[in-house]
Amino acid sequence: MATVRGEVGLAADYLRRALREPLTDDDRAIVLAELGHVEAGRHPAAAVRHLTESLSLLPGHAAQRGEAVTVLADALTRCRRGCQAVELLDREIRTFASAGASHPDPDLVAHLHLQRLLIDLDDPAKRPYVSQAADHFEARNPHDPVVRRGAAAVRAGAALGQNTDAAAVAAQARRALEGELPRGVMTTAAGHAVLSMTWCDQGKEAAPFVDRLADDTQENRASSRILVAMSQSEFAYRSGDLHTAIDLGRDCLNLFSSSRGDSRLALATATLTRALVETEQTDEAAELLARPDCTRLEPDWHWTHLLEARARLFLARGHLEAALQDLTECGRRQSAWHRDNPAVLPWRSLAAVTYLAMGDQRPAELLAQQEVEQARTFGAPRALGISLRAAGLAARGRHGQRLLGESVDLLDQAGAAVEQARSLVALATLRFEAGHTRIARDLARRGLRLAQHCGAAGLSTQALDRLRKFGARPRTSRVVGIQALTTSERRVAVLAARGLTNREIAQQLFITQRTVENHLTSGFRKLGITGRRQIPDMVRSLDARI
Repeated sequence: MATVRGEVGLAADYLRRALREPLTDDDRAIVLAELGHVEAGRHPAAAVRHLTESLSLLPGHAAQRGEAVTVLADALTRCRRGCQAVELLDREIRTFASAGASHPDPDLVAHLHLQRLLIDLDDPAKRPYVSQAADHFEARNPHDPVVRRGAAAVRAGAALGQNTDAAAVAAQARRALEGELPRGVMTTAAGHAVLSMTWCDQGKEAAPFVDRLADDTQENRASSRILVAMSQSEFAYRSGDLHTAIDLGRDCLNLFSSSRGDSRLALATATLTRALVETEQTDEAAELLARPDCTRLEPDWHWTHLLEARARLFLARGHLEAALQDLTECGRRQSAWHRDNPAVLPWRSLAAVTYLAMGDQRPAELLAQQEVEQARTFGAPRALGISLRAAGLAARGRHGQRLLGESVDLLDQAGAAVEQARSLVALATLRFEAGHTRIARDLARRGLRLAQHCGAAGLSTQALDRLRKFGARPRTSRVVGIQALTTSERRVAVLAARGLTNREIAQQLFITQRTVENHLTSGFRKLGITGRRQIPDMVRSLDARI
């Protein structure tokens, strides 16, 4: 009952009390397995001890053994004992396979095989061979939906660092997400598929799956809630909805607070850090990157995303040498982990921009050209647009203008509003250098409007400075009225106008009630109203668009 209520610590206390009672070996094994399951997220080392003892007492055919094995393998992985997790899974696969049809859970072997593949996917020595292993996995049971979808998720994740294209990766990820909502280890596999779709610029296609998972009352485990919050935050960041990305990112880190050793924390922290840097909340970004639970993740590939995010923070603060050092290490790790893809991390273009700021033209040109070639091969418009911007800034002149024009169009196609605004401002600068003052002003104004709409404070300031340099007299951004509402504030205001309570709004948008209250308070101030009863008339025109 305590577990159902989410009172994990209390549940563990009850189970420890139960262990002090006189128990048969069978009962003790069951209590130990339940205790290990409760502890796995917050105290993986304790879970390893209790689950290991449980398995020593459970007979090979016991129904509880399968779940205990999967939880123990996950806990071992969180404790940086991946080799032991693989050994455990291999041993249990042989045991369960020999039991055959007599085992109470015929799908168990497939789940264990899939869990082993997912562990290998994060092993740099085994990653190059994971796709082939996934093919063998599916060939043995081609009609099993768990096998088919799990193998597709693994292939999608593995292909991101190989010489492939976005369409092929997205096709595998799409296959992994079709059908029923995932359970157990398939939720982890689905997470890889959602990330793959996102990096292939197919976030809008993956969003309905994430929404279904958020609405699923049967699968309300921490892993599913984390996947939902992570994905929604990343979708919002990449589309330029920075305030929503920040809100969801903070909520996601709150979920991670009870999940120690989960390497996905690095991905969520990196996304939140990038959004905070764009909105000039650099102090909070620095605090996030200094948290001990993040620094413990340095041995994992996920740490590379934190390096790139920290480099963005250094760039925003003018620490060019530190930024370049992080980006160089980011590139080294991406190559070592077979994940070097600009759609995943555009480290070369960031390094090129850093070199240009330092006045070092040649390495900037080389890095930018390398990333353009990679991005063209992969074919994701957002990654190509970002790399073309760096190449255009390095080339300057007419050639640079052509590259930046292509960048603007691609980023518009990808729906990457902040990145498009950045390319517009860069293109405006080159056009002004070429003597095209009127065109430069128009481009800079477009970039300014986009940046202000997204809440990209630093980029807005840069666009304003450019306009003044071009001889224009730009207006200050609007801070009151409906147009001043952020996307998050609009969503909350519309739902409040429909009569939903703060709690209902929080559940529907997958944010905390505190966040709802903050959005309403900010929205009331901008709309010039004092309470919820005045909302409907003010947001009636927004209702159809939210």
